[in-house]
Amino acid sequence: MIIVARKYVNKGFIQQLDGTYAVLIHPVNGYLEAEQIEAIYRLAKQYGKVKLTVTEAIMIFGIKPENFDQVAEELEKVHLPLANIGPVVRNVKVCSSQYCKHVIRDVTPLAAQINQRLAGMATPKKFKIALNGCPNSCVEAQLNDLGVIAVQDGYWLYLGGKGGRQPQLGTRLDVVIKEEHLVETVERIVKGYLRVAQNERLAEVIDRMGLLPFLKVALAWNSEGIKTCIGARYCKNGVGDVHTMAERIVSAGNLQENITISGCGNVCAVDREARCNVVILKDRLWVYSNSGMDVLDADQLPEYLRSKGILK
Repeated sequence: MIIVARKYVNKGFIQQLDGTYAVLIHPVNGYLEAEQIEAIYRLAKQYGKVKLTVTEAIMIFGIKPENFDQVAEELEKVHLPLANIGPVVRNVKVCSSQYCKHVIRDVTPLAAQINQRLAGMATPKKFKIALNGCPNSCVEAQLNDLGVIAVQDGYWLYLGGKGGRQPQLGTRLDVVIKEEHLVETVERIVKGYLRVAQNERLAEVIDRMGLLPFLKVALAWNSEGIKTCIGARYCKNGVGDVHTMAERIVSAGNLQENITISGCGNVCAVDREARCNVVILKDRLWVYSNSGMDVLDADQLPEYLRSKGILK
């Protein structure tokens, strides 16, 4: 019986048909330095063949469990991370936007941020993320759980793509995500997936729930006593940024009762059980409470909530 050290579970080493293992290496943002190539050459010469994978990773074959530490140490010396494998958030796949003549925006810094925050996080099934610097989509954003494509005024997001035996194209959100919200949005989607997945990929979650119900779980604000719709960041009908409004309220004091915030007149977040329902319009707020409806400016809301005993 082969026993693999706990530190290598879901990390780097994959058993092969002949009982040996291949080490899977994921260079940061897909780039290799000369000294890293030399280290790969030395290990390949010692153990076996090298293969380049479709996920921008490198596999070296012919490794036995007793050699795992030596291989990992050699790779660590040249800052080559073992790839995340199994049911985790995989290393982000990214195009060569640093150098490509077609690029709209270099996405490698964003890929590094997302990797740092999320790569290796345990998930019900594997979760793949791909970033592209232009709509040519060299790293196939549409075939990943979450795909990002840079466009002139921000980023397109695709959700629920996958390859395999039953490939499926992801669905594009109908809004453009601003760069300042992108990393947070990716993190919200992954954490939303964690809350609702039932041993299934994101594609199956969306097939089961529907895209909008999933987005409400992942992208609406549902904490600190505040429930919102997904808001103008993520909805083409949105007028107001419900997330900024929620942050303003939370920073102003402690909520004593539940409220809702809707980002347009469709009032998607309204809840009759809430003490107060706020609707953001272009130049004012409608605020519904037990005493009726009030019309406010946005900066008046915290003081209004205090006057009702909702915020202290």
